[in-house]
Amino acid sequence: MGSPASTEDRSSEIYGLIGLFFLSILSLLIFRISGLEFPPVWPDEVLFYSPSLDFAKNGLFRTEVLEGLVKGMETKTLWMPPVFFLLNGWVLKFWGEGLEVLRLFAAILSVASVWVFWFILKTFDYSPIARLGASLLLFTDLLFLRVGWTARMEALCLFWALLSLLVLARKAKWKGDIPLQQYEAFLSGSFLGISFLSHPFGAIFGVPALLLIHQAKAWKAWMFWLGGALPILAWGIWIHPDWGIFFYQFGAQFGRKKDLFQSFSPITKIKVLLGGYESPGLRLFFYLALAYGLWVVRGEIKDKPKSAFFFSAWTVSILFFLILSTEYYYVMYLCIPLSALGGFFFERIRSRRVQFIAAILVFSNIAILVNAYKRIGFGNPEFDLKDRFYEVLGPELKGSKKMYLQAIPDPYFHIRKEYPNLKVLEFIPGELPIPKEDFIQTLDSIDTFVFSDRQKRNEFVQAYLEENSSKFRKFRITAEPSTLRKVANVEAEVYRRR
Repeated sequence: MGSPASTEDRSSEIYGLIGLFFLSILSLLIFRISGLEFPPVWPDEVLFYSPSLDFAKNGLFRTEVLEGLVKGMETKTLWMPPVFFLLNGWVLKFWGEGLEVLRLFAAILSVASVWVFWFILKTFDYSPIARLGASLLLFTDLLFLRVGWTARMEALCLFWALLSLLVLARKAKWKGDIPLQQYEAFLSGSFLGISFLSHPFGAIFGVPALLLIHQAKAWKAWMFWLGGALPILAWGIWIHPDWGIFFYQFGAQFGRKKDLFQSFSPITKIKVLLGGYESPGLRLFFYLALAYGLWVVRGEIKDKPKSAFFFSAWTVSILFFLILSTEYYYVMYLCIPLSALGGFFFERIRSRRVQFIAAILVFSNIAILVNAYKRIGFGNPEFDLKDRFYEVLGPELKGSKKMYLQAIPDPYFHIRKEYPNLKVLEFIPGELPIPKEDFIQTLDSIDTFVFSDRQKRNEFVQAYLEENSSKFRKFRITAEPSTLRKVANVEAEVYRRR
């Protein structure tokens, strides 16, 4: 017969898991309500959907929406590692076509990541209420939802990386008393390698992984390195026949990152950290409250120095890489260790002062969500900006044979449905260093260009339109949602060849 304390611990664990289950269901229900309006359909999603669909249908990796714009895309997509395209291709093959399918897959992966996060916190001796509080901070984080519900690589990359850390954390808890077995090390390394092949930013998780290996006194677990190397070796074998295309496409991505890093000021980099939130001021308030709260619970932190050091070092490593990458999507990864640090407050939730700080953190997140609801239709089934935009744009495309599209929300899927014979090319990212000689002839074959306002255009595309202005009829279109609150709208500039 168990002691009353152990019975109470089991009850707390069960109640915590029930709470996590309901948070997960609530998250998926809100995702279902939000549909394709939140986040709005992003051009990046079309760029990644195209090779995934091509793999599902033809077993290839062509990005048809960049054909003639980025060299080699009509043959093979090599500007990103292949795991994301492979898995999404299988999802499309068995679950059916459509962006909704890939977004649902991403949302499920995001929820699964929170569950893995829960068990990682358990290895660091977080109480069930602290784990539930940390998970609540994740589930109410606008950027975690915004990126996690998008058909991009971040959710998949995060899932594999957290699995890798979980395998290591289970043994790090024992400080080498129970050795990390070689098969466990191989499994962890393989998960980390797959995370990198889902998105190169997965490399940042090598820092917390090495910290856990050190904590577990497992430096002799050489199978970790082998497990991580095998996926990368497989990637090298896969791209070997197309080295020229790979260096062109993948190199262009690194060139873009380099240019952004050199051109962005420190203030701009701070804006990137806040840019995924519709209320940067509220998010900054969240960070200040978190910093103050950590000082308040410094006694609790001293009682758990291993946890505090690990999640703090993890946070610093991500911040360092974020300064290098300058992409607000990647700030999603920062939500994980910050939520873990926020979990410290819920350990002492009976304290009035700690209750106040925890309430501020949750309130800040919820306030940002409410503001997003008002501005961009988050969780509002009546918000229809995407459909209203296409209602205005669609008639203007009659008779067009080939178009260049750079719009948010992206009407690509509407266009493909109504105009199946219209060749749609997606935008060249404005910062991608591609010589104009490689795509200028393609521009001559395009009869329609569509640009949303406030989107940075490729300088050569813009120069082409200005130099050939007499050959185009230029006009503007605008659309608003049909809801009473019309705080969001979309304006676009259209060029039709005469």
